[in-house]
Amino acid sequence: MEIRKLTESDYDKVIELYKELDELHVQARPDFFVHRDKEEVYPKDAFIQNLACPAGLELGAFDDEQLVGIVRATLWEESGMVKGLKTVCLDDIYVLPAYRRRGIAAKLFTEVETWAKEQGAVRLDLYTWEFNKGAIAMYQAMGMTPQQYVFEKKL
Repeated sequence: MEIRKLTESDYDKVIELYKELDELHVQARPDFFVHRDKEEVYPKDAFIQNLACPAGLELGAFDDEQLVGIVRATLWEESGMVKGLKTVCLDDIYVLPAYRRRGIAAKLFTEVETWAKEQGAVRLDLYTWEFNKGAIAMYQAMGMTPQQYVFEKKL
């Protein structure tokens, strides 16, 4: 298993994983998410722009030539109402179902954590949906704790 920075030539593989991640959200919360074309899930120009951004990190986990996991993180120079507090937001993390429970997500997470420390971040944040119980358990196993809750009441 190789974990490396993604490149522009990885886009076709990356978009396949993002489409699966998007479908997971659509299936779990069709009231909130809608089906989108691959190009709408993560437009190529946005992907290329993110690759070039020094405040961003895009990594892939590869089994030989097959992309089996992705992670995207962004450095925030400010966090909410607190000025001057560097935080890294783990924007997306996804591993193909056939490759789960092999420690790939944990390795991707650890790479983000290392990068965040190198950037001078004092905290690593991420957002996940309540339905994503497996991810929540993994995040807690990686030492994350809940920071806030968002409640809803359907009308």
